[in-house]
Parts: sequence; C-alpha cells; structure tokens
Amino acid sequence: MVLRAAGLIGYCCCLLPVVLPAAPGVNCKTGCHPENGFCEFPSECRCQPGWQGALCNQCVPFPGCLHGSCAKPWQCICEEGWVGSLCDIDIHPCSAKPCTNNSTCIETGDGGYICLCGQGFTGKNCHLKKGPCIINGSPCQNGGTCIDDNGFAPHASCLCPSGFAGNFCEIDRDDCESSPCENGGTCTDTGVGFSCFCPHGYTGKLCSSRVMFCASGPCENGGTCSEHPQGGFKCICKSEFIGVTCKHPSKNTSLSGANMEAKHMQNYKPTSKVHHRSVHQEILKITMKETIQNADPLLSRSQVICFVVLGLLTCLVVLGTTGIVFFSKCEMWLANAKYSHLLRKKKNFFLKSNNGENLSVNIIFPEKIKLTNYTKNYTAI
Repeated sequence: MVLRAAGLIGYCCCLLPVVLPAAPGVNCKTGCHPENGFCEFPSECRCQPGWQGALCNQCVPFPGCLHGSCAKPWQCICEEGWVGSLCDIDIHPCSAKPCTNNSTCIETGDGGYICLCGQGFTGKNCHLKKGPCIINGSPCQNGGTCIDDNGFAPHASCLCPSGFAGNFCEIDRDDCESSPCENGGTCTDTGVGFSCFCPHGYTGKLCSSRVMFCASGPCENGGTCSEHPQGGFKCICKSEFIGVTCKHPSKNTSLSGANMEAKHMQNYKPTSKVHHRSVHQEILKITMKETIQNADPLLSRSQVICFVVLGLLTCLVVLGTTGIVFFSKCEMWLANAKYSHLLRKKKNFFLKSNNGENLSVNIIFPEKIKLTNYTKNYTAI
C-alpha cells in the first residue's frame, strides 16, 4: 500500500509540468521523438510526462512495478510467472523448491504453496523432524523447554529455567547457593527465585548500588554534605549552625544575641509596674481538655420531618386512589341494580296487562338493542 501511494504521488507530480512543443525555429537533438519529446534550446531533448530516455522513446512504468514493463506510460505488464497490480506475486513459488526432505510442493494459485511432508517430518517447509519432543511430548517440568536437536537427537533433554535442575527440571535448587547478594547482603530463597536484604547504604536487587544520601540535600542552612565510605553522610556546617543537619544555631550566636539584648535593656528604664511584670516569672500551664464526642444520630431532625411528610402524602394518594376506584365501582353496581329492577317491573306490567296476546317489547340493553317477545307463559328473559 505504501508503494502504491508513493506511485500515485509520483504520477501526479509527473503530470504537473506543462506539455510544451518544440520552440519555433529550434532544432532538437537528433533522434528526439517528435511527440514524446520537446526542446527549448538547440540539441536538447526534454521528455513529456510518462516518457524517459535520452530520446524520450521509453515509457515510464507504474511506480512500484517490480516484475513488469509497459507499452504506454503508467502501465505494469507482468512478466511470466508474476501477477498482481505491481507484478510482485510469484505464481510459481515451487520453482524455488522451498519444501525440504523430499516433500511435495503444491502451488495454491495465489502465490502461496503447501508442503506435503514425508514420514517423520513437519513444519511449513518440512524442515523439522518429528523427534522425541513431538512424538512423546515434553517431559520437562517447572517450565522447562524440551530440546531434541530439531528432531535428530535420539532422546529429549530439558533446558531448565533459573532455580531448577535435574534431567527433567524436577529439582528446586537453592538460589542462594551462588551468593548472588553483594556488599554483605543477606540472601533468601523464595522458591522461584531469591531476594536480597541489603545493609545500610546499599540498594538494588543484588545490593550492588549505593544509596546517595546527599542527593536529597539533607544539610540545611548552607551546610556541605559528604558521603561516608561505609554508608551514611556527614554535614559540614557553617560556624553559625550546629547539628546533624546544621539545623540549630550555635551557642556563640545565641550568646552574642543575648549580649546585644542586655545592652539594649541597660538603656531602657521601665516603670515600676513594668519592672514588676518583667521580674515576675510567667508560668505556662499546659492542660489537657477532654472532649466527649457524641455519636451522630442515624437521621437528623430535618430528615425525620421530611420522611414523615412524604409518608403522609403517600398515604393520602393511596387512600384517594382507592376511594375513586371504589366509588366508581359502587356507582356501576347501583346503576345495574336499578336497571335490573326496572326491567323486571316492566316485564311484569306487560305480562299482566294482556290476556293471551303476544306482546312485542323492545328492551334496550347497554351498547346494543335486543327485541324479545313475551307471552303469559314466558316468565324469564
């Protein structure tokens, strides 16, 4: 796809030059094609897009065409044995005899092939012999790799991972036997490997890296950090500061500050009350106040009120809906009872009002009209 895209770009770029005929009165190079070439100066032969060569008599094939030629510009006419838009697919791959060990090569027609391996061989090109690892399976344990020299070994052997030994990697050996931990680190066998407990000043899986204490800048107030050969660090403090990390001011600095304060106090005469207060020692009392933290209730007062109101509203909605349904049902039952009573009353009236004559009575039922004839002997609807 990349070759085709590049070819299309090249094709478009080749079409950009303007096709120019030979300049009037200018004789082009001898043999320059009259249609495919042109010139602007004498003895020149410049090719039109899609043509090449000294005399512009050779067509330019499609960009990326590997095993093909052209009769016209931008064609890719494949040679014998090659197919595809770029003539890059070999339809006779078996001619190179890729199948080994007397196997049979079969062409699939699309540039591919299949090898029919002989007895005892396998693989894409039948280059692998069916040795003990394939015939009998891998005997290796604990993640060991079965090897049989590509099938030519008389028996299988195992390549064991780190921490296991034996013919079949069945022995879990001590990983600390070789003393892998450096700089006095303590080794511990973890079953599938080992771990190192590093001494002070060292780090890493094998305790091979030194811890750079000065990298974090532990010395304060302009102190200089120095690494110890046995591990640890030392801060070289300025004269004004002391401490492991030069954090505290030195005593000389405190005394000089106290002397300056004493000189300042000599020039200041406080009143009697102020002097009395300065002599009086202030005692700082530190007390501990016990606080009792009440457990928060499960629901606050506002939440309880909200739940009660919502419960009442829900009950009202349920009762109202039930009343509406019950009322509509009662109304329907009353109407049916009145209607049935009216029918019986009308029926009895018409049956008693005639002596043996048939009466035609129209009784209107809901949603339809039914005509029923009544006689004196007819006593039911």
